[in-house]
Amino acid sequence: MSMILRKNKSPNGIAYYKTGKGDPIILIHGLGLRAESWIEQINFFKKEFTVYAIDLPGHGKSTVLSQKKIDLKSYSEKVVQFIKVKNINKPILIGHSFGALITIEIAGFNSSILKSGIAVTPIYNRSSEALKNVQKRAKELKENPSKKITIDNLLQRWFGNSQSKKIIEFSNFIEVLLRLNKKFNLKGYSMAYDVFSKFKGSSSKIIKNIKVPMFYITGEKDLNSTPLMSKNLAKLTKSNYVIIKNARHILQLTHSTKFNFHLNQFIKSLK
Repeated sequence: MSMILRKNKSPNGIAYYKTGKGDPIILIHGLGLRAESWIEQINFFKKEFTVYAIDLPGHGKSTVLSQKKIDLKSYSEKVVQFIKVKNINKPILIGHSFGALITIEIAGFNSSILKSGIAVTPIYNRSSEALKNVQKRAKELKENPSKKITIDNLLQRWFGNSQSKKIIEFSNFIEVLLRLNKKFNLKGYSMAYDVFSKFKGSSSKIIKNIKVPMFYITGEKDLNSTPLMSKNLAKLTKSNYVIIKNARHILQLTHSTKFNFHLNQFIKSLK
């Protein structure tokens, strides 16, 4: 698989790929990835929706954040600016991993600009041990950005040792995206990972302030976002959640048929 999208760039520095026609959907990828990690959803949803797949600041073709203090709000504000600059009316926001945190943040503070939010492999109330491990990886990324740290370890956590041809194909595809990020966006990736490493998860205050329909989805075998996290988030927002059996962190690719089905069912329920 090889699919690098041709993107435009918004006035606020966000690179994006736009396709399809209909109500708007915005796709926000996870750490170290790019808009291309949503290729299965782009191809599925463009039949009925206008799809915007964005590169987060410091990833892909998007500009690195320049302010002195960088936090989750910095990334969320850039996405909100993008929505306003492109005059996107009430989009459905779909975020993966770090993108899920951004989705929850925007839904909590800017519900009025969204139709709904979907958090894919979100983290919530991460254990002290898990937080320590993430902070260790953030430090390694900053101090020793070797191939093992920036690519190999990630692929192992995300895909394991599967011998499935399909899983291997997607693992190779994600490796291409990670290699591009290592070559062109290491600074931006490290900055985002540093922000991510400081979070146990979105605060209850933010979550309880969400005023749009939410949906949570994760993989049964995800090492980062456990099924219990999605269950608890759904409980707090009185929302639905789905756990996809045998799926890991990149379930939008490896289990795209089931993943797209559940997303589509939720989106249809909004009408």
